[in-house]
Amino acid sequence: MLWKLIKLELKKTKWRGLLLGAVITNLLVALWVIGSDVPNNEVRTYDRVFQSIMNYSGITFIIFASVLMSRMVIDEYRNKTITLLFAYPVPRNMIFLAKLIIIAAWTFVTELFNNIFVVISLLIANSYYHYMTETLTHARLIAEVIRMLIFAFTCASVSLIPLYFGMFRKTMPALIVSAFVLANSSMVIVNNLSVEDGYGVFMLAALVCFTIGVLMAYAGVRRSQL
Repeated sequence: MLWKLIKLELKKTKWRGLLLGAVITNLLVALWVIGSDVPNNEVRTYDRVFQSIMNYSGITFIIFASVLMSRMVIDEYRNKTITLLFAYPVPRNMIFLAKLIIIAAWTFVTELFNNIFVVISLLIANSYYHYMTETLTHARLIAEVIRMLIFAFTCASVSLIPLYFGMFRKTMPALIVSAFVLANSSMVIVNNLSVEDGYGVFMLAALVCFTIGVLMAYAGVRRSQL
């Protein structure tokens, strides 16, 4: 039943504009990091630049997720099409779960892809402009890929939280503003973590975000029933 609901939501959602937006966003983040952030802030270490990329990528795609959430949830309330879904002999919680799985998966994939794309773009640019002079070892690169995966999972978890705030007034501004505040707040945690902290600390932060994301999303679903 859940898989059928997910397929139904995938069919209903207009992905062409979202995918185009994601591609343009990837390019803009890469241009910002390579053309402005790294040279203007005199970033000279890979730790610093990887952290910077995570910041911009995380903030951007958590907010991007709120746009998708608005289309899949808020717009359906506004257009009254959600009542048609609720008329099906399917629990309301299951309908929301299908939507949230898609939103979380979208955030995970787009954030991870953006991180990888910007890092590759930076490494290519660095081979010409030599922003960083230190050697990027194979072990350090593998460690960063693992951090990217954990971070993408964290962003996917955080992207669920705005549902709670969006269900108060069922408006797009409420979703996007809450996503912006949450994205910037969560990046404060990222700024205080480094590769030396080990994977345990990153996993703990990711699990905390996941727990909060699930609880807040559940509270949002409950609020929709009021």
